[in-house]
Amino acid sequence: MAARGHVQDPNDRRLRPIYDYLDNGNNKMAIQQADKLLKKHKDLHCAKVLKAIGLQRTGKQDEAFTLAQEVAVLEPTDDNSLQALTILYREMHRPELVTKLYEAAVRKVPTSEEYHSHLFMAYARVGEYKKMQQAGMALYKIVPKNPYYFWSVMSLVMQSISAQDEKLSQTMFLPLAERMVEKMVKEEKIEAEAEVQLYFMILERLGKYVEALEVVQGPLGGEEKTLCSSKENSGLFPVECMCVACRMLLDLFLEADISSPLEESVKSMSLCPEEDDIPWDSLRDNRDLTVLVSWDPKDRQLNEEHRQRSLEEDTLWLRLRSLTLRLIGCVSALTHPPASRNSEKTTENGVAAKPSSLQSLLSQLENTLNQATQFSEKQLQVRTVTDRLANAGFFCFLFFLLYMHHVNESSELQTQISNLFKSLAVQLQDMLEKCKGDLLEVKDSHSMTQHFLLENLVYFVESVCIVLWVSNYCGSVLRPLKSSLQKKKKKKKEASTVTVGGYRECGSVFVYVLIHVSHTAAGALGLSGVQQQLAESPQPATFTKTAMDKVQSSYLRSLQEIGELLKKRADTLKSLKI
Repeated sequence: MAARGHVQDPNDRRLRPIYDYLDNGNNKMAIQQADKLLKKHKDLHCAKVLKAIGLQRTGKQDEAFTLAQEVAVLEPTDDNSLQALTILYREMHRPELVTKLYEAAVRKVPTSEEYHSHLFMAYARVGEYKKMQQAGMALYKIVPKNPYYFWSVMSLVMQSISAQDEKLSQTMFLPLAERMVEKMVKEEKIEAEAEVQLYFMILERLGKYVEALEVVQGPLGGEEKTLCSSKENSGLFPVECMCVACRMLLDLFLEADISSPLEESVKSMSLCPEEDDIPWDSLRDNRDLTVLVSWDPKDRQLNEEHRQRSLEEDTLWLRLRSLTLRLIGCVSALTHPPASRNSEKTTENGVAAKPSSLQSLLSQLENTLNQATQFSEKQLQVRTVTDRLANAGFFCFLFFLLYMHHVNESSELQTQISNLFKSLAVQLQDMLEKCKGDLLEVKDSHSMTQHFLLENLVYFVESVCIVLWVSNYCGSVLRPLKSSLQKKKKKKKEASTVTVGGYRECGSVFVYVLIHVSHTAAGALGLSGVQQQLAESPQPATFTKTAMDKVQSSYLRSLQEIGELLKKRADTLKSLKI
């Protein structure tokens, strides 16, 4: 489904100057602008809260609190007021007031997934574990997603940990948590390693070590993944990562602009591009690389240095994925910028200014990519990031294009951007070429898998998704520029007119290339051919046949899911027309 159009709330436009003053530290001007706006619009509650933020930052805490409470007692449900009050209470170090705020919001809008999520997180910040449990279950009833259910289970575990009465912990909280997980196990609804790990933790705390061992040795024991990059590139999209950043990326690739617009998907995740919530300094390696016996010579066996480098590699990859996720959040903010984001004055041609975080994140992505490149140049005996660097580098290039497109000032710069667009199309085609080939190669009655083809295909599909999102933003810029160009046809040509013309030409070519590449990719999957090849593969031994049947089944499932996703993405190309 193509992304739905949005009509900007006129209040966003009215409030934007106040946000700009606050973002730039000009609190007095923010207060003056708020007063000016409130004279004309007395019921514009967010303006009142923004004035309170300005007062708070100028040392007038009592006056700020009084003003904020005038809005809070009205129990607002608009995003602008709720976000502004949340920021104010955070600066006042009054997180408990945020819980009151969203308690009122969910009472008024009981079916809002977003408000229930905010309420749960607000309870988490103040350690209200019992209310967290209730909020998690309420959210699960509205939107039956596994993470919400297990938020409630985890809340029970936290109640058991914090309980002063150990007997209460062992007889009520943990048994209830155990029953809740067992219900999901019996219904075969366990999806993620984190859910299995939580079950294991509950059994361990109950002293049920035999049952815990049975969990590890039973069917619930692959559901565990070693920990997430090896699963991301398998094409088995329903398989969840442990890794939160990767899970969020996967959700966006599968749903954004298909079942819901990108900005709504980002919003439902409470994703803030400016904030990095991964505790990089406290990451630890939970893998046991010695679990399998190695018959390699001593000089080729894994040692402590290899293990350390392996951890360093996965950390670099996580940084790249996290930055990609946050930059996608920036794309969403640019496509439909919320009033709470830092933004400069709208330019004459209708192009909204970039969030202040875009340039910073782009710089971080480039630096991390450079680190990963240096890392991959080392001669290691463990898997390296070399095969994934090209994809990350492509994303860096793509977001740079977005940044360049956003700060369009001169015709010279526009020429550079046009060239970047053309280069982007070529890069996509090059990526597609790396996806072509036979996943299963038969030589001398032996079947050989070429898994790197599947990895390349997954990275290509991810790239198509991000290209579409960035292009959607570019299209939103091109449309008003096209209209402006048509009005100026009879006037003397200006630099901006030439720029618009270049945009139109480049944009049209780019859309054509995207359509061509997407259709070519769909054909490159060759599902029927692969099915026939797999079916005809010789399987001389029973054991070999059993193993290869599993490999074949897994590959077919991956290719089918990739094909379905790519077809859905092809449908969104219609929204790119300018």
